[in-house]
Amino acid sequence: MFMEALKKFVITLVTVLIFMSAVEMIAPSKMKKYIKFVLGLILITIILNPILQIVEGGEKNFTDVINNYEQVFSKDRDTANFDSMNTLSKSSTDDERKKAFVANFNKNCDNILKNNFKDMNFKSEVDCDVDFSKVAINVKKLRIGISSNKINKIKKIVISKGADENNEGKNAEYSEIADFASNELNIPKEKIEVYGLEE
Repeated sequence: MFMEALKKFVITLVTVLIFMSAVEMIAPSKMKKYIKFVLGLILITIILNPILQIVEGGEKNFTDVINNYEQVFSKDRDTANFDSMNTLSKSSTDDERKKAFVANFNKNCDNILKNNFKDMNFKSEVDCDVDFSKVAINVKKLRIGISSNKINKIKKIVISKGADENNEGKNAEYSEIADFASNELNIPKEKIEVYGLEE
């Protein structure tokens, strides 16, 4: 009831203001001060109209509407239903917060690694438990994918014992990245897995 009256008042007020602007633009310059006076009186009556309605007897309607809203919010609620809704909303907000935290963590991890190893691209994926009430994180696994920004020469493929030397160079590089990530993020090295991204 009150909201409908407020809505009607706002619509009427906006309509009159648009009408007033249009009349002022169309009116000749000599008559503008008289037209502004008349339009101002009309605007004042429109603004005072809801106040007069409340004074005349609308206060009863106004208080009835307020009492109805109070009754709706003060009724005894079904506690089981309320609790279940509360836990559902809490779990969904916790899930959203965890997703946002994980996305932020991955992005920050990529940026930290990119600042130290400028010739590489990184893609981090963390698997963790987050407790927002205790402000604690338990990292289960951090996977870091690596690809190089450099243009690589075409490598000759040889199937022999020499292929192990190439892997040893990569393993040393991966180990260096894992050590750096472990030191920067305070995560045990055993929980960090570094792998090459497909290029």
